[in-house]
Amino acid sequence: MIKNIDYSNLNFDLFEKTYKKILKKTNKDILLILFELKEFEIKNKGKDFESLIIKFIHHKDKEIRLFTTKYIEKSTDLAVLRIIKKIIEEEKEKKIRYEAIRILGNWISSYSYKNNKKYEMEKLLNFGLSYISQTSDKEDKNNMLKSLSYIDNEKIEKIIIDKYNSNNEADKLCSIISMGNNGKNKWISLIEELLEHDNYQIRSSSCISLGLIGDEEHLDIIKELLDDEELDTQKAAVLGISKIGGNYAQEILEKLKFSTEPEIQELSENMILELKQEEELDSTDVPEEKLEDTLNKEKDGSQNSEFDKYDAGKIEGWGTLNTDGTSFIAPDAIDTDIDDPIKSLSDYEKPIEQPDIDD
Repeated sequence: MIKNIDYSNLNFDLFEKTYKKILKKTNKDILLILFELKEFEIKNKGKDFESLIIKFIHHKDKEIRLFTTKYIEKSTDLAVLRIIKKIIEEEKEKKIRYEAIRILGNWISSYSYKNNKKYEMEKLLNFGLSYISQTSDKEDKNNMLKSLSYIDNEKIEKIIIDKYNSNNEADKLCSIISMGNNGKNKWISLIEELLEHDNYQIRSSSCISLGLIGDEEHLDIIKELLDDEELDTQKAAVLGISKIGGNYAQEILEKLKFSTEPEIQELSENMILELKQEEELDSTDVPEEKLEDTLNKEKDGSQNSEFDKYDAGKIEGWGTLNTDGTSFIAPDAIDTDIDDPIKSLSDYEKPIEQPDIDD
């Protein structure tokens, strides 16, 4: 712990004074302090340093801005959403913009499950569409489309189709991911066409998206990708099968314990465990409001714990999970062949509804 800063006694009244004290330190020490604040907050329930950490959101050092941007991902404060939009519009560093676009997608995903957030959703839609039309950065366009794709909107669907029909593989990959986010059955036939695409990343994304939208009749189609030449695509097939779920899915996954690939064995075992846990949860007669509380607690505590078990983020070409285990819509890793960030496997999780946000 950095000297002269007592995290245990730090409270809102001391934030401004502490902020000025931290600013006098080197950038390296500032990053260390921010990391320690975050860790202390996690380990000590009731501690909330958001108002302090967010003061560094426009720091001159890009690594400090990046850390702070990632930190505010879990915020439910509408004032933070306005900050995120400002970062997207004004930030010069591509990596930081991409993080902000990813976080915007989390808000949109959450709002898409709430009937009382139509006004907010419309504002975010207009913001995103305006950004797509104005920015010259192709990757930013695609990332924003992924974030907007949770919305049921004709303009979004048109862009998805245009991307799908593009000869550019990055656009095609973006469209497949967006179809999975969008969740409409009408995309299934288009997704199926790309399960045999030459680009393994497109095949992998197709497995996941089909798993999100499809049902048991599509299990045999995804099952064929378990023999794919690329291990990454095999893993994506396992995940796609687990997303569909059901007895047949479990049968397929059970047979993978004989796979010659240790990673496939481990991944399938974890997926079987999760499916069984979901069945137990579904069969338990819990009042609806208490079940929602349980899910929210799971989200707050370990949103992507299931992926940590088998290091899904380490799959080549799919990017990595954040250091704190959170998921994101586009990864840090950029594939040089297709010049577009690839969505993390963990973000193909169906979103868990966040707590209501006071307007």
